[in-house]
This record gives sequence, structure tokens and C-alpha cells, in this order.
Amino acid sequence: MPAASPYAKVLAAQKGLALSAVVGTGPGGRIIAADVLEYTEPIAVSTPAADTKAAAPSGAAYIDLPNSNIRKVTARRMVENKEGAPHYYQTMEIEMDALIKLRSSINAAQDMKTSINDYVIKASALALKEVPECNSQWTDEYIRQFAAADVSVAVSTERGLLTPIVFSADSKGLLEVSSDMKGLIGKAKENKLKPDEFIGGTFTVSNLGATGIKQFTAIINGPQACILAVGGTEKKVVPNEGPNAATTPFVTKSVMLVTLSSDHRVVDGAIGAQWLLSFKKHMENPLLMLL
Repeated sequence: MPAASPYAKVLAAQKGLALSAVVGTGPGGRIIAADVLEYTEPIAVSTPAADTKAAAPSGAAYIDLPNSNIRKVTARRMVENKEGAPHYYQTMEIEMDALIKLRSSINAAQDMKTSINDYVIKASALALKEVPECNSQWTDEYIRQFAAADVSVAVSTERGLLTPIVFSADSKGLLEVSSDMKGLIGKAKENKLKPDEFIGGTFTVSNLGATGIKQFTAIINGPQACILAVGGTEKKVVPNEGPNAATTPFVTKSVMLVTLSSDHRVVDGAIGAQWLLSFKKHMENPLLMLL
């Protein structure tokens, strides 16, 4: 039997697939989970059922679109993660005006343009260094706490949801984080991600702000302990607490809602709150991310 990771063996058994039919892309030709997920029998390539973009017959009430292997495994894992990990949720409001101003200055000063999500990734990684309990995963025998903050980022593709990883995001500058994300998103859309670029990670960010979503909760990307759901930025009128409050009693601020989903076996409510406060500190004082 060819060398294979434990997870690859489980997936192959679930699919009724012989490992000898799979080409390994891991170190030394070792079969990893992605090899099993991406395996397609040659005969399936030429069959009509494999064409997920086949047109519906004229007058048909519906069309059945075959699920990709990625979508099947993602669906199964989402059910396992939701049912197996005791989720709870904490939401915090983030003031965004300072970050928006800094981002505008950085983008105006050089050719590479940074996105809001780049700052979210960086702030998440720095918060993981300050609150390492959230950079962990559960096992029955121990809690594994990771040294590096490898941030997975949810990306929607035609094949399904993928989570490419910005490795060691805590030690990278914002421009490097931005460059990594642009490259990973491009690869994900073109189906060119290597398995080690999207399998793993220690924490996940899911950002739907660009779609107009204000707030949502996300299912933890097991075996990770936490996932951050990021909503869009919107204007909000608030009381003015500055020195000119007498003449200008109200001001407008840009705010964003984020919700942390945590596995209560690893991260209790107090720890989750500490992480959110650290994340908020870095987002509202973005110069800290440049130090």
C-alpha cells in the first residue's frame, strides 16, 4: 500500500477508493487528503454527468448538478464540525475610521493596493500571538497550541469553498500579507492551489463585508478552535465625546461588526472576549500593525 496520511486513508475508505489508484503529491510521493479529494476516475471525464454546466432540457422542472469532491467533503465536514464542536458566538463592534484613513494613505503611496481584509488577517494574527489559547485545536488527550499564526481565509470558488492559508501572518508585513492573499485567491479561482496551500491553518477568517452582509456567524473550520466572521463597514451616528461636544453633539463613525465563533472545549467566554479586545485594539490603532 502506498504511503498516505491518516486523513487521506479515512477519505479514501469513505469514497471506496483504492489508494493505489491515487497519485501522491506530498513529500516523497505521500498521498495527502487533497489528492483523494481531487481524484476523478478517468471514465467520469467523458460522461455527461460530470459536466456540472450541462444545460437543462427544454421545459425541465429542474436540473441535477453533480457535486464536486471538494463540495462533498466540505459539506460532510461542516456537519461534523457543527455537531461535534460546542459552538458559541461573541460579537464586537470595531471603529474603522483610523484604519480606513491609514489604508488610503498606504494605497496612495505605492502601487500595491491593500484591502480591508489584509488588515483583518494581520490583526487576527497579532491577536492570536497575544491570546494563544485561540490559536489551538482540541484532541481527546490534549489541546495543541500553535506557535505560528497560520490564518486560513475562506474563498468561494466554482468547485466549492476553499480556505487558502497565509502562513505566519503574525510575522509578515501588511504588503506581504496582501501579496500572499492576491496570489492565493488567483490560484483558488484558477484551480491551481497546491494541497499544502489550503489544508491546515490554525485560525480562519470569513469576510462577507464586500457582499453587503452586516453581520453573520460562521461554522468553525475544524479542528481549529475559532473562526472570525466579518461583516461590512457602515456609517453610524454616535454621541460626540470630544472637546467640541457642546457645539457638535453628534458625529458620524464608520463601524464594522465581527463575530467570533469558538469551540468551548478549547476557548471559554473570557478567553474569546480577550481575543476580540486584542483584535479591536489592533484594528482601531492600525499603526500597531506597522511596528
